[in-house]
Amino acid sequence: LASPFMHAGRRMTTNGRALTVLLGVLATAAAKPSQWPGSSNENTQASPVAMQTKYIDSPLSDIQWLGGKHNVFVLSEKGVLYRSTDGGATWTNQARFLASGSASRSTKIKSMHISSNHNTVFFIGHDSNNWVTIDGGDSYIKSMDVDLIDVRLHPTQPEWFLASGNSAGCRTTSRGTSDNIDDKFCFRKLYVTKNAGRTFTDIRNYVVQYEWAPIADGNEDLVYATVHSVQEGNQKFGFWDQFVDFVSTTDYFSTTKVVVEYGNRFIFGEHNYVFIAAVNPHHETSVNLMISRDTGEKKTFQKAKLPVEVLEHSYTILDTSEGSVFLHVNHNIQSGGASTGNVYISDASGLSYSLSLPFNHRDKGGKCDFEKVEGLEGIYLANFVDVDEKDKESTFSEQPDTTIGEKHKSRKNRAASKDRAKIKTVITFDKGGIWSYLDAPKVDARNQPTNCKGGGESGCHLHLHGITDAFGPFYSLQSATGIIMATGSLGNHLHDRLGEINTYLSRDAGLTWKEVAKGSHIYEYGDHGGLIVMAFDEGPTDHVLYTWDEGRTWSKLIIADFKFEIENVIIEPSATSLHFVVYGYKSDNDGVLISLDFSSLHQAECKGIDAAGTDASDYEFWSPSDGRMNGQCLMGHKVKYTRRKQDAQCYNPEEIERMEDVEHCVCTEEDFECDYGFARSVQGGPCERVKTKDAEDPTIPPDTCNRFYTVTKGYRRVAGDTCRGGSDKWDPVILPCPGKFFSTTQHAGKFVLGVLFLIAISLGVVTAAGKVDFVENLKKVWKRAGYTPLKTDDDEFVFDDEDDDLNQSAELVHEFDDLADKDSKRRRKKKKAAELDDEDDEDEDDFDDELDGHKDDAGMEISVSVPTLASPED
Repeated sequence: LASPFMHAGRRMTTNGRALTVLLGVLATAAAKPSQWPGSSNENTQASPVAMQTKYIDSPLSDIQWLGGKHNVFVLSEKGVLYRSTDGGATWTNQARFLASGSASRSTKIKSMHISSNHNTVFFIGHDSNNWVTIDGGDSYIKSMDVDLIDVRLHPTQPEWFLASGNSAGCRTTSRGTSDNIDDKFCFRKLYVTKNAGRTFTDIRNYVVQYEWAPIADGNEDLVYATVHSVQEGNQKFGFWDQFVDFVSTTDYFSTTKVVVEYGNRFIFGEHNYVFIAAVNPHHETSVNLMISRDTGEKKTFQKAKLPVEVLEHSYTILDTSEGSVFLHVNHNIQSGGASTGNVYISDASGLSYSLSLPFNHRDKGGKCDFEKVEGLEGIYLANFVDVDEKDKESTFSEQPDTTIGEKHKSRKNRAASKDRAKIKTVITFDKGGIWSYLDAPKVDARNQPTNCKGGGESGCHLHLHGITDAFGPFYSLQSATGIIMATGSLGNHLHDRLGEINTYLSRDAGLTWKEVAKGSHIYEYGDHGGLIVMAFDEGPTDHVLYTWDEGRTWSKLIIADFKFEIENVIIEPSATSLHFVVYGYKSDNDGVLISLDFSSLHQAECKGIDAAGTDASDYEFWSPSDGRMNGQCLMGHKVKYTRRKQDAQCYNPEEIERMEDVEHCVCTEEDFECDYGFARSVQGGPCERVKTKDAEDPTIPPDTCNRFYTVTKGYRRVAGDTCRGGSDKWDPVILPCPGKFFSTTQHAGKFVLGVLFLIAISLGVVTAAGKVDFVENLKKVWKRAGYTPLKTDDDEFVFDDEDDDLNQSAELVHEFDDLADKDSKRRRKKKKAAELDDEDDEDEDDFDDELDGHKDDAGMEISVSVPTLASPED
């Protein structure tokens, strides 16, 4: 169970390299813009940039800002800790401060762990040496000597930590000769401290995963964990295990409550989501996803209603930022060496899922090429693998993901060529309802024609590298509204051969793209997107490129008198300042750290934000668009954002208030996604009924019907969509329960026939086959209830296409909305759980019921073909 959103969508800022400062050289230089290879848009205006260069003994391992823009820690590959209090301009070796008051001679650090309050940092060292600072590095406390591998800092209490380490049996070669369980067996131990690590208390053995409860749960002592129920022998690591449960404790395991039996992995998301992967004890490779949005200690978990059977899988929670859930399910399908899984989108409850994008590209660690365009609603970029039919039938067993989030990885470890696996890039502007290819730029960075024209699936499009690659991934920030940068190639699919990869920029949220440089670069935004810095990363270089007009022109800045490998360009977390840090290493493996301060790039501060859009203002209005018929209506509304004009020669204040204006739109089909049991082609079209495992029929009243029930038309409103009016064709129909709402059959029959007459015309949006099934089942329902259908010569229902009747139908059923909502909640609690295994095993059915007290699971057999995608021009 992995979750990229744990990193808030930001590109990796650390990648397995280390930093040790040996010498500081302060230099203030004037950037001399000059034409760089592959560009005809050089900026000819000199821009003074203050630079400070550090030559260091080894490459960088980790770098972390402690809140704000000035206090920074850097950890070197050799374990040396450095601190800067001026945003990375100068650095101080912390070894002598760590050694103060400590009898240990070792001050080497393996990892550092930052708390949410940004002042508390725990440092795990070598040889059981650990330190903590609770004042951002002004002072250090020597921790109790414990061999640790991981730490969880409390969200509100600066001196409370949970920590884990391996037993002595994991490190000794003579495990069988000791009677001490720590020496005899290898297992994971859990500790707690409430005095900043001065002392640790051993509270539980055989632990898999652990976390402090979220603040919303209201108990500072509440801890969640997955633990082995049988505490004996050597612990299994990295496998699904039926003897692991998801538990909670408020007294540090003096007492324990099993919250979800067989729960192996868990993760917390936004909007109070808790996700748990629970194992079927009869089939350890069968996994169920359990979800709760309750706050407090008493949480009720329900099984996710997925449209496919889940066996030997893992999950990646892609996004929960807008209330609903994008879920990647690993179906173990591989093609040409590329791993894939399907992306599903939930309803507003987070429980019912429908297919959004098949064959989404992933790696074995659970990272997926799927990113939200930050700061904007409903816009996502993703890569999928064009899977051959023979590959769809191949499944491969994989170990479950054992880590939460992402491990830092060097970007210099180039991956194997993906040409054999046809990876393609798509974008959605309606939260996964319709995915489209990216239109290629008409000219390249040298202003030469690209001759790359779309034309559906086999045409030429722009394809981009994602986070699973060693090249620069698609990257956006909330503070840089509408700006996306990425590396990629033009053609039928993505290439990663050097010489074919170039760097691209979009300033309209991915609708159109511009090639800004030949070759692969790494990039970073500053000044709310008003300043972009990028560096060549395919080989040694001595310069960076920067633009102050969002890619229209670029300037070359020499930053060293030698060439070195640049690994990254980074900035403080808010990306609103003008101070960048470039780091890398030379051929002799010495590290290089360079601070770039662009404060003098523009002398004037931008003005006129209150008069955006006028000639006197440095700001403009901009609205995202999907380029289709609906234009700027996305997610049911049109939003006008305020941003700096592209050619305004000024800098944004760091604390700028961006104005937004929202105007709601009339509903269209793009405001609706397919309901459970329905699916549409990836490029759009009507939602059509698909065969489900339990053959659930949406037209049949529930077993326990309370006055009213709803019948889906195959659509549900996209969570967060705010469109108004015109939704009658897609909203569900509300019907009275047969024989229960009225006192006499005569009255009931008249009412029901009237409702059927009025709602029938709404069925035109359903496919012909679907309409026949829908009507036939409704006829059976009402005939069993004793009602007489309206007859014609053909003995069929009468349909009327008048718009007035449709409006009357909408008004008629509108008054029953509240009752139907309540009834829908009751029905979810009464549905029977569907069998998730291939065997008709009674014990396994009982297990499904135990996992889901509300019995609302249902499965679906679905055959997914390679998607035929539309380009925006289509």
